[in-house]
Amino acid sequence: MPIRFDQNKIDALEAILPAITRFRAAFGRDLSTDFLAELYAARELNLELPDRSNEPGSDAIDDRGRKYEIKYRSLTTLNVDLNSFDFDYLILVNLAEDYRLIGMWQLPVERAKTVFSFREKYRKYQATQERVKSVAIRIR
Repeated sequence: MPIRFDQNKIDALEAILPAITRFRAAFGRDLSTDFLAELYAARELNLELPDRSNEPGSDAIDDRGRKYEIKYRSLTTLNVDLNSFDFDYLILVNLAEDYRLIGMWQLPVERAKTVFSFREKYRKYQATQERVKSVAIRIR
């Protein structure tokens, strides 16, 4: 669906510019739903996020050095994908349409290995959100 600008869209764009500028200055990264999920998980679980983004490895660590892979999925997204099991815990995060946190689940890596299947076509491990949630601990 093409986007055509009307006054409502122009006003919405102008209204968010100061907030996203402040966000980037505070966090050093652009706002995305994936990063927002990482921030929610870090806040809820007292995790530290690395300075870099989009590099291989875990998304966060705790004060004991345990690694966390954080995945945001909308409620309508069927699968959760993983590239590897190089983490101690998987955190699945769901957000509402207004970006509020509405659900968070934690799954130890050993349990994740029994839930995810390798899909050669995608060269990733996959499990449905429903399956992940059924075996994970709901933390929020």
